[in-house]
Amino acid sequence: MDELFNVTNPFIGSSQTEPFHFRIVSHNVRVDTMRRFPHEKPWSERKVGVIDTLKSISSSDVPVLFGLQEVKYHQLNDVLMGLNDGNSDEEIPWTHYGVGRDDGNVKGEFAPIIYNSDEWRLLNGTSRWLSSRPHHAERSWGAATKRVVTIATFQNKASGNVINFINTHLDHKSERAKRKSSKLLLDWIDQIPNEEPTFLSGDFNSLSNEIAYELLATKLDDANSIARNHKYYKDTKETYTGFEKHQAPTIIDFIWSTLGNCKTSKIEVDTYSTLSNEEGKLRFSDHRPLQVDYKITDGGTF
Repeated sequence: MDELFNVTNPFIGSSQTEPFHFRIVSHNVRVDTMRRFPHEKPWSERKVGVIDTLKSISSSDVPVLFGLQEVKYHQLNDVLMGLNDGNSDEEIPWTHYGVGRDDGNVKGEFAPIIYNSDEWRLLNGTSRWLSSRPHHAERSWGAATKRVVTIATFQNKASGNVINFINTHLDHKSERAKRKSSKLLLDWIDQIPNEEPTFLSGDFNSLSNEIAYELLATKLDDANSIARNHKYYKDTKETYTGFEKHQAPTIIDFIWSTLGNCKTSKIEVDTYSTLSNEEGKLRFSDHRPLQVDYKITDGGTF
């Protein structure tokens, strides 16, 4: 299989003496659909809570990367417009990397990485599909739908630190697809042609005792498992809540990092948080956002 990136960037491999603090947020915002649950509001109402939450997170002094799931093109534009305070000129800082899963362009759901271009430099990236032919927009292994993966390498402009960030959404029906997809993700992580810290976020449609989680945990750290501090909204760990009272909440959303310490850096989780998916009496998504505050210290193996 070809290398994930064809570009070797001169910034990769730079060393820093100060710890680098940054934040990764993962959020399944719930696709805009006419087939809504009885208590689910339309996107035109839900988007306010999504945007307000992302804006609140982005207002801190810590640089942040957002990995979103179930985002159609118009939803993505709404989020970016909100983060950019309604501006649409060429100077807007908030932008995204990623493509629609149905055509590799704008059709279908995205698994976009959203970032502030004043804070981050996109060095390179690619989109792949969780299928037997990853370069083609198609599904395999009994999956219910096509599933796209967004893979990118970023450099923080202030510190010079470089990280790899992957965002995706696994199939919700086929166990074979979940198993094959998890193996693909691990293979692609191994193939990234740099030795910088790697992070993976998404809705994995897998509990911690199921195959997708168990496979990923062989090579990656679940942030919730290694965090020094935890902040759970309403003191509950669940990430999927649904819109209906009778739906049982579960933990199927995760943020992962390179297992232990990678060759260039020590990775630590300061705080793992589940955030509110409610604004007033309205649930703006059936998933809670996850927020992980990371610290990277350069110096190789510890």
